[in-house]
Amino acid sequence: MDAATIVKRVRAFSGVTRKELACLADLSPSTIGRIEQGTLDPTWGTLSRILEATGYRISGDALISAGDPTAIVAARPVLESLLGAASVVRSEAPQRTADLPVESWLERWARVGWLSEQADVDHLVSLAVVAGNAGKIARRNVARRNVVTDGGWRALVRRLDESGIAYAVSGLVAARQDRATATATSPVIYVDEPTLVVAELGLEETTPGRGVLLLTPSGDELARSEINGEIRFVSRAQGVLDAFAGSGREPDKAEDALRALLAVSA
Repeated sequence: MDAATIVKRVRAFSGVTRKELACLADLSPSTIGRIEQGTLDPTWGTLSRILEATGYRISGDALISAGDPTAIVAARPVLESLLGAASVVRSEAPQRTADLPVESWLERWARVGWLSEQADVDHLVSLAVVAGNAGKIARRNVARRNVVTDGGWRALVRRLDESGIAYAVSGLVAARQDRATATATSPVIYVDEPTLVVAELGLEETTPGRGVLLLTPSGDELARSEINGEIRFVSRAQGVLDAFAGSGREPDKAEDALRALLAVSA
């Protein structure tokens, strides 16, 4: 895969203009244009800046998510400041520190104008898309287990509660205004040590993409949870960002959900 194809795919997957990509990578728009046109063969350093700025890496002939959850960590407070957050419940779960600083993501987004007072809904959606692409759940280097849930995911969280296991429900259902009563077939549920939870509760495992995903937190998802309808959820901002970081049609649904949430909070 040549450099022109890589940059074109980065822009297409991220939904950004040449100028926006240039700002994110701290390059000139003409440099991005020349790479795309095939008139400039960039150094690996230049190409790496483009990939890092949008949260991608090259794997063989494919462009895939870097699996960097620090992009989600950086984006969450930006959206929470607009969407608001319920009272946070401090659990006994340990708060993790991100492996990489979030400042680099904030600096990139500031350069492109997504953090300015003039930023509009489209800018915030672009920020969420980039964060979600960078922090794809499937690419995160954490433990996970997909489990069958007899009686649905709400029955599972009741068992987690009864067993004293810290958890937080995420994904699109956590982003909904009616999340206390809304249904969803396959949310993401953060728990410490998914393998131990499966063994302790005697859960049946299933293949990836099916059932409910039990996922080890990458940050402080468990330490900062919100109780709604006696269920512990992540913040709506975290929920929608994890939906952007999902697979299949989840990112498309996440965009609709984010636009609806921003409209309500406006």
